[in-house]
This record gives sequence, structure tokens and C-alpha cells, in this order.
Amino acid sequence: MSSSCCFPLMISREHFMPQRFARMKGQGVVFIASLRAAEKAGGVWLAFQDSDGNSAVQANDLVSFAQVSHIDWLSKAQIEVEFKVLHWGKVTSSKPGFSSIWVSPTLCADKIELWPNTSVQKNTAALQSALANINLQYPELQTANLEQSVQSEQVKNLCWRWLELLPLPICTKQRLLKSPSASLCIRYLGFILRQSDRFTHLAR
Repeated sequence: MSSSCCFPLMISREHFMPQRFARMKGQGVVFIASLRAAEKAGGVWLAFQDSDGNSAVQANDLVSFAQVSHIDWLSKAQIEVEFKVLHWGKVTSSKPGFSSIWVSPTLCADKIELWPNTSVQKNTAALQSALANINLQYPELQTANLEQSVQSEQVKNLCWRWLELLPLPICTKQRLLKSPSASLCIRYLGFILRQSDRFTHLAR
């Protein structure tokens, strides 16, 4: 994929990370148009939006690139779609645009590799243990990963999974993801666990 690729844009309340499958539900004309655009274009940029309505669609923000793997058009209340999240992208456009070809909002971004040289990091055991406990008590939070066998062994995937689960402000997630390595994220997540009852008790 060449740099500065413009693809349809979809906004999500979940911060979908690469190397896994992601599921979304929605309804309405805009949602359907976005799905059809993603199918036609061969992919879509997924941008995160927090509860305050802030979206990671500004220049240099990080987004995920995904391809549609399945759409259940006959879902009862909402249309369900499954994406294969492939890689990260860094937004190059100043703001989202619009494509008359796909009849959908678009975003231009460069494909990037995040934390390419991640080595073994200290203090990950507590994060891994807490995540395993949450997955046991809340199986609905578990995700279908592209590489399940190595998910628990890769530091960056461990960090990304925690950033998916924790209701952190969008600016905090972006700052942690934009750091040169996983070290800052490990320290931050460890601090959260030490200050929270989630370190010794499962999330309520």
C-alpha cells in the first residue's frame, strides 16, 4: 500500500487494534453507506471517538486500517460487521474529506509500523495476569485474534489490548501509542493497576 492512502472512514467508540478481528454494530443510512464504501474500496480507516465526541482524525493521529470480512445484513436490531484489523496508519490529511466515488467520508493516512523493535519489557507479569483474570470473568470481552497463540507473549499486543479495554481519554491513548516504544505504556498501565482495585480484584 502506498503512502497517503485515502480510504473510507468509520468512527468507533472502541479503539480497535491491529492483529485481531473486530466487530461493530450499527444502523441507519450513514452506517450502511460506510459499510458499502468499505467493501468497494477494499478497506477502511477506523478512528476512535471517546464519550465526549472527540475523534482521532486530525493530522498525525493514529488510526487502524481494516478490511471487511463479514457483514450480517439480516441482523435483528442492528447490522453486525466483522473486520480484520491489519495495521496502523498515521493521518496525513488536515481533516476528513468526502468521496463521491464511495459516497462516504474519507481519510488520508500513511501506513506505519508501531513499536517495530519491541523487546522483552519488565513489569509485564502483573498486566498479563490481570488481563487473564478479566478474560476469565468476562468472556464477552475476549476478542478473536489473528495470532491467538502469540497474543499473550507479545508486549505490544498486551499493551494494545489494555488500551482497548480501559476507558482512557482519547488524548491519553494517542500519546501512549505515539511513544517510540512500549515502555511508556507499560509504566502507565502499571501505575493504573497499582492505584486501582483491579490490581487485586476483578473489575466490577
